[in-house]
Amino acid sequence: MMSKILKIVMVCVSFGYLINGSVQAQSNDALVDAAVANPARAEANSVRDAARMPGSVVKFMGVAPGDTVLDMVSSGGFYAEILAGVVGDDGRVLAHLFPNAGMDPDNAYAKTIRNSAHMSNVVPIYASFNSLELKENTLDYVFLIQNFHDFYYEPFDVDLDRILAMYRKALKPGGTMAVIDHQAMDGAPSSSGNVEHRIDSAIVKSEMAKAGFKLEGELDILKNDTDDKSISVFDPSVRGKTSRFILKFSNP
Repeated sequence: MMSKILKIVMVCVSFGYLINGSVQAQSNDALVDAAVANPARAEANSVRDAARMPGSVVKFMGVAPGDTVLDMVSSGGFYAEILAGVVGDDGRVLAHLFPNAGMDPDNAYAKTIRNSAHMSNVVPIYASFNSLELKENTLDYVFLIQNFHDFYYEPFDVDLDRILAMYRKALKPGGTMAVIDHQAMDGAPSSSGNVEHRIDSAIVKSEMAKAGFKLEGELDILKNDTDDKSISVFDPSVRGKTSRFILKFSNP
């Protein structure tokens, strides 16, 4: 008799968790939708929503209120604006910009952060890839959007092992790293990041695994089979229409 009662209790508890989890997911989805639809967002950002589908990306990654998110190369704030609305007053978005932006008192994006109520929880940080320092165990998410290929861009001379190790150290256990980039031709060398400004997703997966990250999932909503992956992403024939991969990694 006790065994049957215990089973019933366990089923009820599990059902309760399922219900609560579903409600929480719906609540977070609503927050994301509201953040994307916020009329305070810069028009230069919102007009690109159809091509970049940020709502689906943020939901896939699972960002929630109270999270701390690092938005790498945040110039323009496409994702920072949305993430700020999702993490809320108890969360924070670190908007990474390069040092020259920090030395410009009239930098337009820095002004936007200072003067926009919907970005009151956004903190700009200024550093090159190689000089960026992050505190240990402080981040819930790192968003690296269309910039992994820049780790192979020769003028930046990035220490790839160092920066990936830093991301892993800064992320809390179970934290997430979101990577989106322009897909190179299958089997293309890493030098495509320097020439075509693309990267083969297989290289990203390999380097992230070597750094200790675990691939949790992929999303193909930005895949475009008509994209000519042999040419630069800045070529007018493909600019804004490239095929992009979306990868979700966890910090075990």
